[in-house]
Amino acid sequence: MLKVLVIDDEKLVRQMVIRCIDWEEIGLHIVGEASSARMGREMIDELQPDIVFMDVRMPSMDGLACSRLVLKKYPQIKILILSGHDEFEYASEGIRIGVFDYLLKPVNASELRSAAIKARDAVLEEQDHRKEFERFKEELEKHSSYIKDRQLSALVRSRTPQQYLESLSYFGIEIKDRVFQAALVEIKPKISSIYEEEKILMKMHAAKIVEDYYGDMPGVFVFDSGADWLILLNNESETAVYAHGEDLKKYLENNTESQVCIGVGNVYTEIDKIRESYREAKDALKHRFVSGEEAVICFRDIYPYYDTESAAEMNEEVIHELGNAIRISDADKAEEVLDETLDHLKKAGGERDKVMIFAVEIFAEIMKILSELKVDMQRDLLNYPTVIEGVFSLNTFGEVREYIKKIVRKACVTISSEVSDKEKNLVHKVKDYITNHYFEEDISLNSLAQIYYVNSSYLSRVFKEKTGTTFTGYLFEIRMKEAENLVMTTDLKAYEIAERVGISDSHYFSSCFKKHTGMSVGEYKKSKK
Repeated sequence: MLKVLVIDDEKLVRQMVIRCIDWEEIGLHIVGEASSARMGREMIDELQPDIVFMDVRMPSMDGLACSRLVLKKYPQIKILILSGHDEFEYASEGIRIGVFDYLLKPVNASELRSAAIKARDAVLEEQDHRKEFERFKEELEKHSSYIKDRQLSALVRSRTPQQYLESLSYFGIEIKDRVFQAALVEIKPKISSIYEEEKILMKMHAAKIVEDYYGDMPGVFVFDSGADWLILLNNESETAVYAHGEDLKKYLENNTESQVCIGVGNVYTEIDKIRESYREAKDALKHRFVSGEEAVICFRDIYPYYDTESAAEMNEEVIHELGNAIRISDADKAEEVLDETLDHLKKAGGERDKVMIFAVEIFAEIMKILSELKVDMQRDLLNYPTVIEGVFSLNTFGEVREYIKKIVRKACVTISSEVSDKEKNLVHKVKDYITNHYFEEDISLNSLAQIYYVNSSYLSRVFKEKTGTTFTGYLFEIRMKEAENLVMTTDLKAYEIAERVGISDSHYFSSCFKKHTGMSVGEYKKSKK
């Protein structure tokens, strides 16, 4: 129930205010009355009322002067001025200095009740607002660590970091115009199978350790990035990170049972450059993939090795050249192309994502070639899901390089072995077909390529490699041998023999026969007899 105090030098007025309405009914309680402003101020300090009814004119100190002093000390109190008709200017001044309302004397019960309810509602509304504000404040304090981390994280990533200075100041973080440097602390558990919750707790523990380590340097802040690393913001000195990096790494490893790698950006003197230092710290941390070591890696040390001009993008030509070498089982050529391209990637910084994209493109090309050549892709090293899973489990550039080489070499060996057997089988089938169909005039390389579902150029190359002669030459030899046999064993005319061996033009047949035996059909028959 809200407390009400009545201040008026006339006892009759005080009694009228106190007794003319049922205060309890409207949730108010009269806690006292005072006959002067001085006494009223003392009672206000003692009773802490919510609502005060104050006469304007009183001896020694008027109601307005008293109200001014009370409101300066207790701005939440609602003061209602009681004034006569000829005291309107006083009432107006009261409204100006912050009194809640004024009532004209003589006050009737209805007006008094209405004004009291209005003041009551205002007090309750403000109390609700204060409670809500306190609740929000408690929530803010409860989550202050998280909010502070988000604000610091936004500061190092933003193009306009100045916008976060005021909110950080609320959390007691004052960013000075000294130095601006970012570093990333990556913490990896030595046991990869631990639960995600344990990883989060490990990172929280590591953040506390880093805070303790830099306890005597108030300008070094550590906060969670939301990723796999902690962020260090150095606003202290140029040496705060450079000079302490190795010791911090060892300290963390000894106290967290984890592997630690620290990427350090350059030091700048303008706050707008903190975003650049953060990007450099990330690039430095990525360099661990190339170096293969858990270490303190400073961007200023690795920058000379970066050559963004030669950052060869993995275009179709590179993949096509590599694919051609694999298709013909030229492992040496494939490895040469592979090494050259990976060297370019390493020179350009060796970013894990780009290397992995390159690896996936190579594996996709290998699978396409194996599919075209109808080679079994369910082997351990040539099964696509197994290959992809294998490469993404690797941690360093060197490991990925060797893994890709192993897959490429395996593909070349498999293709060389299986394709060779398939090609032999294909040539055997073609030779059998020729033996059984040489007498068909329309037999050709193209027609057999269609029969066996292969490319005619491929069939021509394979046939030459496996037999030492061309398809046309082999067909010619078969036909001419059969023609020799028919000349010696039958009385068929030359044009009839020509038709029997698949040559419709008798003159062309005679020319071919003479070219093959050195004699005409008649001469050959006489010589043999």
